[in-house]
Amino acid sequence: MYQVDILIPTARFVFSVEDGRIDVLPEFHSPEAFVQYRRLRGERPVVGMTTFPNTVLLRGARTIVVDPGLPLQNAPVVRALEAWGLSPADVDLVVLTHAHLDHAGACADLMAPVAVHALETRSPSWTLVGGLLELLPVRRLSGEQGELAPGVAWARTPGHCDGHISLRVDTAAGPVVLCGDTIGPGRAEFDALRPSGPAAAELLASWQRIRAWGPAQIIAGHLPPFAPQAAAQPEVQEGAVLD
Repeated sequence: MYQVDILIPTARFVFSVEDGRIDVLPEFHSPEAFVQYRRLRGERPVVGMTTFPNTVLLRGARTIVVDPGLPLQNAPVVRALEAWGLSPADVDLVVLTHAHLDHAGACADLMAPVAVHALETRSPSWTLVGGLLELLPVRRLSGEQGELAPGVAWARTPGHCDGHISLRVDTAAGPVVLCGDTIGPGRAEFDALRPSGPAAAELLASWQRIRAWGPAQIIAGHLPPFAPQAAAQPEVQEGAVLD
């Protein structure tokens, strides 16, 4: 059994530039800040957002860090480990749900082996993170599912990107699923099982896989942890076709 803790919770920092002045929105929670970001883009010419994912610590048979975050989170991740009485040397494995910079950039100070699906190492996002990660031992996952350690299973859950994976972690309170950006930026579509967009069919299959694990809790990349609602009747928004 594992203990699952959030080292650094997700946050979004939205800013705009107008007349040489930078304004930063006070709302930083996700997904609330994303809603304001989307609104602000229609009102002002220059709008940006910096986003941290949930960085998660798994403690059990192995000590695992999932999705360390952006490069500027290197020192905060190390300090967060110290708050739990750990150092980077105590980390046995880093797991990336996917290889986007906001999830993978803070691996440098951990210096532990990194597990990532092999499909991600051939994706365009690898151009930004590969130079760093290839300095570390990289464990390239292949296929559709497997085990990272006793009590920690993984499965490919595409939709956000092709090599995206989710983890099922055994805990005393039941399974906890870490699903990165497979769900988000909000959760209403997941609760209703109504994905939209060009990857709707893939997302629906991934959401069904996550639900089939029977999670007591879900930790997505950019949402507060939540308990899943009862499964709805699967539906895909108009414009997407199920295989």
